[in-house]
Amino acid sequence: MRDRDTNLTRRRLLAGLVAVPAAPLVFMPAMASERLSEDDPQARALNYRHDASAVEHPDYREGQTCANCQLYTDADAAEWGPCAAFPGRLVAAGGWCSAWVPRA
Repeated sequence: MRDRDTNLTRRRLLAGLVAVPAAPLVFMPAMASERLSEDDPQARALNYRHDASAVEHPDYREGQTCANCQLYTDADAAEWGPCAAFPGRLVAAGGWCSAWVPRA
């Protein structure tokens, strides 16, 4: 019985050691603080623009903005908010990129 308790304790310790380094990945959207530049390589790859009305992309449809995208992780953010497509960065609520997904 004692070996079983030792194994459970060891497993919990190892699980905790694995979880600690992964914590920033889970909370990254909440820690976003730097505004995304349109010149950022990832932004360019996804055709990101701060102003959706200026987008000229075949996938863009009028009315699509970051604020009504499912990847915009803080629907209450008025002007700039975190986006799952650009971890650690803020995107313009009125912006758009080709990763746009309708909010469910």
